[in-house]
Amino acid sequence: MEKQYTKESLQEAIKLLEIKQVEVGQLLKSELLNTYDNLKPINILRNIASEFFSTDKYKQDFVEIVAGLTTGFLTKRMMIGKSKNSLHRIVGLAIQFGVTTFVSKKYNALKDSAIQFISRFLEGKKVNTEKVETSQNQQD
Repeated sequence: MEKQYTKESLQEAIKLLEIKQVEVGQLLKSELLNTYDNLKPINILRNIASEFFSTDKYKQDFVEIVAGLTTGFLTKRMMIGKSKNSLHRIVGLAIQFGVTTFVSKKYNALKDSAIQFISRFLEGKKVNTEKVETSQNQQD
């Protein structure tokens, strides 16, 4: 047996469907605006940067790369300078590449060695100042 629909029940069903259509349309519109906003180039870059810097591994890799590039560049500048000779420039690039690669791969060991060197240097200064202070106290 087929279900009988009255005019009022059909009108009520139509109104409910229209309300649902408006709600879904508003939700779809807000999602479209959100997607459009997220696809703007500045927001893409901002999201990539925030994701990149929020991860500790990426931060560490970034620091290692920057340290390697910086030391490679400085080594090239100290060794070769601003030479116009093509051979010197090629040798400088090779030196820069080698130092950059070495520092990037051995960053943690180099960092630990530098910290130990600085702490020994500062301890030596502290011992020397203590000797000076005790000798001054003895003279007084």
